[in-house]
Amino acid sequence: MIRRLAPVLMVALAACQQQSEPATNAVTPVPVATPSPAGSPSPPGPMTRYVGSYPTDAVSGTNFLADPMVGAAVAAAVPDKAIRDRVLDRAVTASPIVMFDGRVLSWGCEPHNCGPHNWSIAITPDGKRTAVCYYDQDAKVARWYPKGAGPNPDSGCPSGD
Repeated sequence: MIRRLAPVLMVALAACQQQSEPATNAVTPVPVATPSPAGSPSPPGPMTRYVGSYPTDAVSGTNFLADPMVGAAVAAAVPDKAIRDRVLDRAVTASPIVMFDGRVLSWGCEPHNCGPHNWSIAITPDGKRTAVCYYDQDAKVARWYPKGAGPNPDSGCPSGD
């Protein structure tokens, strides 16, 4: 019986592992799984140069938060200017940027108020698709931009830890 089921299981497993590339303007959900193991090669792309640095550290002359590609991607994803400004503000407490399920993930929070007020920028290595998580417990805002890009965070945005 196992010999008869083996080919069926192999086909099912292969189908589960196949993923088609979404359209460039499609909303791609941001996974909330564990980050890639340390030492895993990063997919090539201009955003991967920031992995391992803090969002405010200069890399090749600019930092992640001031990178024009990041600014444009955040502007395209987040319609609220106040949230865009806060997410890109360099007066931030942050953790190092990591590769997280195939995306470059930057996490930051309001200094001295990280638990109730934090955010994440998840951008593809090529910089073409971005999602922004924004969590503000006091304002009762817990969501991903653009709408539908991920499940609403229960207790803060993913940091890649």
